Amino acid sequence: MVFNNPPPVDNTPIIGELSRRLNDNTRRIRLIEDELENIDSRVNSIEQSVMDTTKELNKSVQNMTEDSAEMSDTVANQQADIKKINAKLKLLVTRQELREMQEYIGLMKSITSRLAVNRDTSGMTD
Repeated sequence: MVFNNPPPVDNTPIIGELSRRLNDNTRRIRLIEDELENIDSRVNSIEQSVMDTTKELNKSVQNMTEDSAEMSDTVANQQADIKKINAKLKLLVTRQELREMQEYIGLMKSITSRLAVNRDTSGMTD
């Protein structure tokens, strides 16, 4: 039975097909890896862009908050100044009161001028 060996099978076409499939799968894996690297690079770029934009927005919001606080302080100071001015305006004389004083002064002048004339004439009669 030793001499009854079956004829050897030619495995060359099978090995060739396996080798072709292995090479094809290896090529596909490389393409997928390259695509993943490209996607990873794009994602990193987008993340960096988002982070930069977020930093800029945060700075803008902070500046706006500071400006708003300054404006609020300015408005509060102006309101205090307006209250002081209004308090001083209440102490001032109104136009009506000024007209009345002018009338009183006019009356006083006429009275004092008559008294002065009366004094001068009374000295003449003595």
